[in-house]
Amino acid sequence: MKIQYIFAILSASLFFTQIVAQESLLEFADFIEQHQGLDNAAGEIVPLKISEIERKINFFVEEKFPDLLENIDNVLWDSYNTSTTNSYKTHYHTFVAVVKIVNNLELKFFDVIYYPHTKTVKSEYDWSEEQKEFVFDSTLEEREEAKPDLLKLDISNASSPPSLMDFIETHAGFFDLKAKKNQGQNDFVPLDIKKINEMAGQYISTAYPNVEYTRNIIWKSYETYVSPYSRHHFHVFIAQVKVAGFRRVKYLQVFYNPLTNVVNGDFQWNEDQEKFKRPKRE
Repeated sequence: MKIQYIFAILSASLFFTQIVAQESLLEFADFIEQHQGLDNAAGEIVPLKISEIERKINFFVEEKFPDLLENIDNVLWDSYNTSTTNSYKTHYHTFVAVVKIVNNLELKFFDVIYYPHTKTVKSEYDWSEEQKEFVFDSTLEEREEAKPDLLKLDISNASSPPSLMDFIETHAGFFDLKAKKNQGQNDFVPLDIKKINEMAGQYISTAYPNVEYTRNIIWKSYETYVSPYSRHHFHVFIAQVKVAGFRRVKYLQVFYNPLTNVVNGDFQWNEDQEKFKRPKRE
């Protein structure tokens, strides 16, 4: 039993290492291709090569639960996410497999993730015999709790969301500026970085009265999200600030929404820990 457990851990680690290694080869063109592929002539937003992806997901689910499933009723595309930083780029589609469980009349829903660059499938859910449901991996709960609330930040709730072309143009802008300045693969910033930094500085001086001044504002990441019912994108910046009463600088995050041209934030000053941090979700 112990040997099998160790083997399972090693296999999972190897799978993750392969994903990271291959994802590191991603180019802006890969993101642009995927966003363009979602905008098809039929008007139905689905990923490129959807039939091939569905076959891979069917195989993955059947192999993972050989004795649990009676059949897979359907595979539904849920969303497409991208994340770009100076050190790492990743993108993935999420799908929901609608499945029929043996000796259970109720259909169940199993979330999976598909990486288009590596053409691999994984899931962060597993079957709970006790709950008779697919449940989220508890080891990832801390990661989920650390994520910002995009609804409260007025990013994910736009009545007129950004277009796919907005996402395409932003990624193309990264590439164009990098080429224009003859920068390396991992050295790029948004086209309008100067304007955003000025807005971020103004926001911080207004929203955080204990900040005496802002020393540096650094672009951290750009993320996009597309689903059949929602779209949003945003930049994350890290600000290095001088807080009244402290000699050492402190750090906080702010968000820039290109759709509304607004900078917002959710970090709060924690008196006990003497730093800015995102409060836990209620």
